[in-house]
Amino acid sequence: MNTYRSIKVLILSAILFGGLSGVAQATKTQGDFNLSNRFSLEIDGVLISGVEAIKNVEASLDVVEYKDGESGVTHTRPGNHKPGRITISKDWSNNSDFYQWFKKTTAESVQRKSISVIFQNDAGKETSRMNFYNCWPVRWSAPDIINSRSSGHASEKLEISWETMELNSK
Repeated sequence: MNTYRSIKVLILSAILFGGLSGVAQATKTQGDFNLSNRFSLEIDGVLISGVEAIKNVEASLDVVEYKDGESGVTHTRPGNHKPGRITISKDWSNNSDFYQWFKKTTAESVQRKSISVIFQNDAGKETSRMNFYNCWPVRWSAPDIINSRSSGHASEKLEISWETMELNSK
């Protein structure tokens, strides 16, 4: 047990004091990582205030199965790209832009917009961004609890469908 503990201390010391080159390189860039709590949101180039969270950001492909003619073995290959969805939670305010965009989509023709999630470092400088294109609202939600005796935070949510996405690092 003492040998195991000695090896563990030796490895930990090497990591902390740069004895392992791969680990030392990783710790040199530690400040470059994006923080998920420092971000802003733009819709068609307009900065949106009060955004609390952006959830369910995913990209996926269909899986296509096919059989090899001679052996009959089933193989798979990537298929079509599936449009993604994201959910944006924002402070409930006197601004009804999210609801109006959703309302126009249900009553009129679809109004597609571009959305950018901008990640920032501690100094507030942009480090990377996710751009979503051909976006339109799928679902709008009012605050979960509308109660005059509650002192909780009121948020509206907008679920958005997007066709293409790109991730750009600075």
